[in-house]
Amino acid sequence: MRVRNVLTCMVIMMALLIACSSTASAQEPIKIGFVHVFSGGMATFGQVAKQGADLAVQEINSAGGVDGRMIALVYADTEVKPAVATEAIKNLVEKEKVVALAGVVSSAVADAATPLMAQLQCPLIITHAMATDVTGAKCNPWTFRITWSVPQCYKGSAMLAHGLGAKKWTTLGPDYGFGQESWKYFKEYLGALGPYAFDEGIMLPMATTDWKPAIEQLKKSGADGVMLSLWGNNLQAFLKQAHEEKFFQDRKVLCPVGGSVEIFVALGRLGMPEGVWFGTPYWYEAYENAANARFVDAYRARAVSKIPPSYAAYNAYAAIKMLAAAIKKGASTERANIAMALSGLTLSDLPVGPTTLRKEDHQAIFDVAFGKTSSKGAKDFERIRGLDPIKLSPGADITPSPADTKCSMSPLQR
Repeated sequence: MRVRNVLTCMVIMMALLIACSSTASAQEPIKIGFVHVFSGGMATFGQVAKQGADLAVQEINSAGGVDGRMIALVYADTEVKPAVATEAIKNLVEKEKVVALAGVVSSAVADAATPLMAQLQCPLIITHAMATDVTGAKCNPWTFRITWSVPQCYKGSAMLAHGLGAKKWTTLGPDYGFGQESWKYFKEYLGALGPYAFDEGIMLPMATTDWKPAIEQLKKSGADGVMLSLWGNNLQAFLKQAHEEKFFQDRKVLCPVGGSVEIFVALGRLGMPEGVWFGTPYWYEAYENAANARFVDAYRARAVSKIPPSYAAYNAYAAIKMLAAAIKKGASTERANIAMALSGLTLSDLPVGPTTLRKEDHQAIFDVAFGKTSSKGAKDFERIRGLDPIKLSPGADITPSPADTKCSMSPLQR
């Protein structure tokens, strides 16, 4: 009898321990890695992206988390260096035990991170890098992209340029893969629409600070259309110097990747030229729906300066929302289950409208914005120029078909 009582007590204690352990596990936060640039000259992108990601986490957790569990972000700095980024990703996956990752800026970092995710077998949603191969030749079941790709951007840009009236086009871009790839796709897509002329263009190092020689060279090219693939601090410096040189008065200028609120704020209404077309995967004035209104209001409420959200903030916000939806859909925090749930996932209530991570290549399909700088201030933020008109390019129209992406998606290996 005494032995039986002891055994009964042991069984009860084990059951209680298992129950307590399960309860504790259920209450542990779901850790998601957020890997971006938080130092150096491009740190602003990471800071803005972090604000967007933090807002998504706040909204998810305020609504009860994912099946009762809170989301917690673990941050890591890539320094925009592939070697640093890969070590940061490995640390997040192997030591921090995150269930998924979001972030990455720069094509070089994205190209290094994409095959690494297949090795680590952990899902990553790229928020900022546009490198074609990520959802093309290097595609794999573990890597996704919430922002646009180079082909999406420049097909939309070519469709816009086709209606601007310029017949000879030149370019100024950064002297690395992104700059050359941008010009290649722009010429390919615009050339298919009509008898346009193109020159070799100008590619300059990222370290360039004096843009006046390039401005004079562009003027002498005889081109009446200029496509700028500059971005970030380079674009900001070029726009300032070119505006002072009255460069924008006699030609059509298109900045496909320049539609960043941060650049508009840095230049202000006086420093930003009027009549220049900008492209962006998100512009806060472009989407008239309840989800976008809530996002803009909530983001500005968190910012001391009340600056509206830029595409860096939006992409990070959308990536965290996508990951939370995938965890809920798969009813699991297992990395493989999250990756499978992300493939083909559509969220209809994002600020840009319905967005799908296409199953065939994991590229996001959504409507992107192009707008021309106006003489008027932006909506609810007079410190910067607004975009007017704004044209939305449907994602279905600007995204290459799965057959054209060179992606051969392999089965997910657990």
